[in-house]
Amino acid sequence: MFCPERNSYLQLYCAVNPRVINNAVDHALQRIHFNHTEPPPPLQTSIPAIQRMTSMQPSLYAPHVDITRARRGFERIGLRVLMRQLHDRDQLVQLQAIHSIMDQVQITESATYLIDKHVCLRLFDLLRLRNPVAREKVCITLTHLATYHEGRLQMLRYKHIFHDLMWLWLKDRKEIRYAAAYTLRTLSKDRCTCQEIVKTPDIIENLLKMAVNDHVGIVLIHLKTLENLIEWDPVVPLKANAFQTMLSLFTQEDDRIKTGSMNCLTQLLKHEIGSQLADKFDLTMKLLQLLKADNIEVIISAVELMRMSTLTTQSKWRAKEFCNRLTKRLVRLCSGHNKPLLQLACMQVLINLCDCPDIRYHVKAHWEETIKDIRLRTHEDWDGTSETTTYGLETGHFYRTMAIEPLETIKNEYGDNCKAINVHSYLIALREMKDRLIEAINHKPYP
Repeated sequence: MFCPERNSYLQLYCAVNPRVINNAVDHALQRIHFNHTEPPPPLQTSIPAIQRMTSMQPSLYAPHVDITRARRGFERIGLRVLMRQLHDRDQLVQLQAIHSIMDQVQITESATYLIDKHVCLRLFDLLRLRNPVAREKVCITLTHLATYHEGRLQMLRYKHIFHDLMWLWLKDRKEIRYAAAYTLRTLSKDRCTCQEIVKTPDIIENLLKMAVNDHVGIVLIHLKTLENLIEWDPVVPLKANAFQTMLSLFTQEDDRIKTGSMNCLTQLLKHEIGSQLADKFDLTMKLLQLLKADNIEVIISAVELMRMSTLTTQSKWRAKEFCNRLTKRLVRLCSGHNKPLLQLACMQVLINLCDCPDIRYHVKAHWEETIKDIRLRTHEDWDGTSETTTYGLETGHFYRTMAIEPLETIKNEYGDNCKAINVHSYLIALREMKDRLIEAINHKPYP
């Protein structure tokens, strides 16, 4: 019989098709299932038609394979059978085994057992199959296995893993490019894996090329991968003209691409050559236009990047030419107390600019009283994220973990040993930042 808790069949061999038994049981219990393959009903005047959801249909179809139910034997005996069937001569049996392995790696116990049995090395041999469905499902399975430390170590033993993935997200069809790019992004979250990825020839150049010419969803994944790789080693991306490529993405209409490119530039500016390129291309002036964007995530990324671009002496004297517009916009952003992350970044930019005497005199004359009246949030009305959501509904107090990746949570870094920061200490740092800003405004070089 089919076990819905494990999403698998609990016997090795059966004379009767288990689906027939399940259908008979459902028919006896009078269960009604919605069939997504049937066309929608005709339009009526009083009752609207039920339309099928396009996201419920797979992008690549597998013949004679039920993608919602995995075939698996009893416990670990069935897992060993599935691993042998990955290299079966019958393509249908092989495809069913790939689908079943993909479902079983969702279970932690099964995933760790498969990793101990070196399933990653078996899956690498299937990346070059002619069947596109098999290639896509293998990439998805490798993505789940890459979330385990033992799985990443096992993948690094295969010398051509990054070359094979690069071939997939360069020349394959859209669905497989997305899956292969997501696998590489998952691997790039680990520091040791980043060191091996950067050593792969031409991988940074190809990532930059696909970040400009590919679909939006794939570009976002490539930008996140580049951000992780640049944080580890910015020298190789700088040699591949990554700075100029990220600047060209500022003209994209999608705000998520702008945010991803600015996050990559933030990592590039940590290098000395990146700071020199920022002064050469007048990055602070370009970011001034993005501070007026409609999307709050674009503004936060722009201010975070400006924290790095205003560290050099040349950038501060360049900012003096448009000091009135820049300081006015930064002070107004500091006044928004519902975004503590934005407040913290804007105050740091103002502290950097106050190193220039002319900007310091201008801020003291026009904005000192406004800065002193800035309101800071308390821990009772802030859940630890930059998103304004219903209290306890979507985010709650998940700031103690790193489980909410789409939201900008308060955390130090990614990884297995991540140190989370609580809201109390973060708000204390925000108050100390405000005091340092007032001290920088009233600083006198010659007492």
